[in-house]
Parts: sequence; C-alpha cells; structure tokens
Amino acid sequence: MSRRRKIHDPAAAERERANTKAEVERLTDMGAEVNLGPDGKILSAWRSNVFTVLLRSGSITPNHHAAAMRLAETWATWRGLSGATGRTEFVDGGSGSAELVTDRMLMAGRQVERTLAGVGPMDEALLTAFMVATVEEDRPMAWRGIVERVSGVTGRDAQPAIVRAALENLRRVYEGPMVERKEIA
Repeated sequence: MSRRRKIHDPAAAERERANTKAEVERLTDMGAEVNLGPDGKILSAWRSNVFTVLLRSGSITPNHHAAAMRLAETWATWRGLSGATGRTEFVDGGSGSAELVTDRMLMAGRQVERTLAGVGPMDEALLTAFMVATVEEDRPMAWRGIVERVSGVTGRDAQPAIVRAALENLRRVYEGPMVERKEIA
C-alpha cells in the first residue's frame, strides 16, 4: 500500500511560519527563552529566573544558584504552587473564607521562616522580594529594579555584589548545622 503525499500549499506554509514567528515574539515579550528546531518550529519555551541569569553571567556561583533554587522550591510548596498533593485541610485564613492548606504547605512555611531568619534582615527582605518575583508573579520586575527597591543601591557594579552576598548567607544557612528553636509557650 503506498502512501499518498500531502500536496504542498505554499500559502499554508507561509501562514504557519508567520504564526510561529508571532508566537515566538509573544513568548519572548513575556520574558521566555524559546528554542526552535531545525524546521523552525518551537521545541520548548521557558521563563528564566533571575538566579539563572546571574549564574550565566558569572555573577554568582553554582552553589549560590542551588541555594536560591532550593529556597524557591520550598517557597512554591509553601504557597501551594508546587502541584504536589497530600493530606488536605481547610483553614480559615482570617478573611472568613476557607483556604486549601496541606501539611506540606505548613511544613514548608516553617522551613522558609527558619531559613530567612538565619540570613539577616537586609538579606531577608531582598530574598523575599526575589522569591515573590520568581515564584509568584507572572511578569516579574527586572532583578536590578528589585535590588534598587529593597536596598536603594543603583550602581550597576554594586547590585550583583549585594545579590551575591545575600545568596552567600543563604548558602551558609543551608550548609550550616540546623539549630532547633524552642517555641516559648
């Protein structure tokens, strides 16, 4: 049995190329990185985060990147954005409407709190702003704007150093011994 060849329609091929080009532009405008195949079709698209950008530029080390991604993963679990399932409870969040909360979310929230308590107030504010932008926002502000807003530093050479210092303190918290804090009743 022979297969019939599809008739080539140049107008349809041109429309498909134009649609692909428009989609690439739309994704790029949203901050995504797009990979195209040899045939010009989209293979993958993803939005890089600030920590990957800084790692690629050489401003931070792979250890700093790993610590930031660990915090981002825990942050996503805490906020219910990780997609994992577990035992579920409905908790009144104070607004009068019940919110969906899992045990994993509660544990992740405690872990985020302990981690950020170990880095110092300035680093805590900067890392919190980065986590909100990286994990929660659809269109995050540019990382230099976040550094300027939190620290007030505008120098293009000083801003990566501030981020590097915060990530170094975060790395030390993760690599240091975990100290259990006693809750005062």
